Amino acid sequence: MPAAQQAYLLLEAVPSDSASASEAQPVNFSLVLDHSGSMAGAKLRHMKEAARLVVDRLSPRDLLSVIVFDDEKPAELIIPSQSVVDRESIKRNIDLIQERGGTHMSTGMSLGLSELEKGKSPERVSSMLLLTDGQTWEDRTDCLELADRFQAAGIPIYVMGLGVGEESNWDPQLLEEIARRSSGEWLVVDKPETVSNVFQKRLVSVQATAITNAQMTMRLVEGVTPRFVWRVVPLISRLDHRSVAEHDIQVFLGDITHGSGQSLLVDMLVPGYSEGTHRLVQADIMYDVPATGLSGQRVSLEVLMTVTKDPILAQRTDGRVMNIIERVVAHKLQTQALDEAAAGEAVKATQRLRAAATRLLELGEVDMAEQATEQASKIEKDGQIDSAAAQRMRYATKRLTEMEDQD
Repeated sequence: MPAAQQAYLLLEAVPSDSASASEAQPVNFSLVLDHSGSMAGAKLRHMKEAARLVVDRLSPRDLLSVIVFDDEKPAELIIPSQSVVDRESIKRNIDLIQERGGTHMSTGMSLGLSELEKGKSPERVSSMLLLTDGQTWEDRTDCLELADRFQAAGIPIYVMGLGVGEESNWDPQLLEEIARRSSGEWLVVDKPETVSNVFQKRLVSVQATAITNAQMTMRLVEGVTPRFVWRVVPLISRLDHRSVAEHDIQVFLGDITHGSGQSLLVDMLVPGYSEGTHRLVQADIMYDVPATGLSGQRVSLEVLMTVTKDPILAQRTDGRVMNIIERVVAHKLQTQALDEAAAGEAVKATQRLRAAATRLLELGEVDMAEQATEQASKIEKDGQIDSAAAQRMRYATKRLTEMEDQD
């Protein structure tokens, strides 16, 4: 049999109208906020304003908790999990938040999880919004272990890095890993003035959740081997997959919103099949529907591949799928380069950044390509990348498929 070949599979999961509520879905929401000394001034002021606006957009059907963390143990519970009935009282407590100390993020995450677990129910969408402007100290492992617990509980973390550069030295690798492990997402908030807008967009997205606890099982034909699974809509993110049987893998998808849904790109190796149609995989998705309270729902799809010797048919490709593949490859190259730069591997980082720049230029992303080239030259000259550029660049290519949808 001919050698195995690389193949890509694009799967799109879009909730039906029957799975979507006619109004905002009730939420079980926790704000976990950094109030360390570096948050003093505009950052703290705009963060509190953003938190107050969140309160204004919640109803008595919703549950809210507010936690602040610094370097003290435990974190401080500003608002215990409660129905949003007395908005003014909640906002007065938020106004009392003051800056102090350093950053120990795991304490806030742990207390936030405890409060969220109190309010979990099939009818509510649970999630945490975590904001920080600095590096957490001596608890990186704790943060990642907590992120795993969040995924096990079916609660995504939406983590935000506030500010860029020397005054906001949050770790993009850590924030990305927390989001990935919890099946959430991470965002860059460039300026304090934009915190309110980002908070509001995230809350609206959570309220538009149609599906929760989605999990896909892929039952693969013998000889088909998965390499990577990428979420490509709404943003690019690598997803973990685990073996559950000899030819079966599972991928946790988490929450799926009405409208945008989720799209997955599966990178796999397939046998060198002879001409004809061949079955590759059966994909089963199990999920819950908070609008109806239904759980353990299931949808299945069988994936077939046709092999042909007809040169005309063989040249036909799906332009949209090919474009998504190119964007994922560009993101992967740049992310690997940034990891190598952070690890002090200057030569590898320089080479990979230039390869990413070429891909980005081919995609028409001129600004991103120029920044990658500029930072490759800086690494070559100084041996390190600009911290602010690294923060921006890591997030920018995650949005490449979002930009593709807007083209």
